[in-house]
Parts: sequence; C-alpha cells; structure tokens
Amino acid sequence: MKTSFKPPIYLFSKTPHSDVNFVPVLSTEFFQPAIDFAKYDAIVLTSKQAVTALEKIDKAWTTLPVLTVADLTAKMAEDAGATVISRGNGYGDTLAEIIINAHRKKRWLYPRPEVVASDFGPKVRDAGVDLDDVVVYKTSCNADAGHESIEDNAVLIFTSPFTIACFLDFYSFKSTHMVIAIGKTTQAALPKGLQVYLPEKTSVESCVRLAQKLAL
Repeated sequence: MKTSFKPPIYLFSKTPHSDVNFVPVLSTEFFQPAIDFAKYDAIVLTSKQAVTALEKIDKAWTTLPVLTVADLTAKMAEDAGATVISRGNGYGDTLAEIIINAHRKKRWLYPRPEVVASDFGPKVRDAGVDLDDVVVYKTSCNADAGHESIEDNAVLIFTSPFTIACFLDFYSFKSTHMVIAIGKTTQAALPKGLQVYLPEKTSVESCVRLAQKLAL
C-alpha cells in the first residue's frame, strides 16, 4: 500500500551511491600476502575490493590479463592499467563458464575474500583448470553502522548475503519495508516471507534505479 510521502532509500553495501542513503554495514581489512605474479597467465576478479587489494600488494598484477565479475570491476581494473579479456554478468557461475569454456589452459590467480559466497573456485578446479586462490581481504560487520536510524516505510537495497547478515545484527525487517536484492544469491539469503525485488542487472546502479521507481 502506497504511503502519502516518498519512502527513503537505504543502501547496504561496501561503497556508497550519491542518490541514496548509504549505511556502511561492512568494513574491509586488506592483506598483503607475497604473490609471484610470474607464475600465472591471468587473474579472475570477483569484486572491486580484489582490485584494491592487488593495488596494495604489487603493481605487477596489471601485467596479466584479467577476467572480471561485472562492468564496474572491469572499469576499475582498466583504470589501474590492466587489460580486461572478458567480463561476467555479476555471478560467479558465469565466470566459471567463461574460464572452463574459453580459457581452461591458462594458469589462473583468484585473489579472494576470506569468506566466499559461491562455489566458483571449486567448480573451476573440478573441471581441471589450474587455479590458485589467495586471501587478500576480509569483510566484517561495521559496529558503527547501528547508529543509523532506518525508517519503517523504506526501500532497502542489499548487495550481498553478508550485508543482510550485518543488517540483522543491528536492525530487523518490517512488513512495510520494500526490499531489493542485487541478485539471486543475495535474494536466497533473505528471511522468508519478505517481498523481494530484483533489478534488471546485477549492479548497484540498477538497484538504485529500481528503488527510485518503487519509492515514487
């Protein structure tokens, strides 16, 4: 049921968006493991944070071609000086298909978070592809996020299963909330009984556009 006022929009994500209220429920800690980039033929990037982590480790990573999970990660990699050979549609399964079907003979480096939401890595290795994964960052709940007040009649955008888990550390869902999940993996992590909307594309920008329509 539509209310007489315009509902606020809250984004639960690692990075902000200028058109909505950003709630920083996540914090990221970057690691600097020793990596011999000469051992690999290509790098697979499943997040923008992986790019940031590699930049902190060694600029030599940009000499290798990269496969990225989506357009924004691709742009960030290109801005850093890397060459993007292909990009997925926002899902790890797509990356696995690209590697297995088109680049299975390459030696891959997978710089990843400490906790992974998909089975992308094992799926690629089970197909006989040479893929090494290295933990380069850790995401945790930001204790300061609980200070934000979330209105009952609001549109909530979640960009990963972990953003949902951290949200539930500080808040609770109301029956009046309109919930947007960036993709099916995030949608599956939401509590049952919620009305959940999915954007046309698995991107924050697409989520924001959908939220703005719902908030009219």
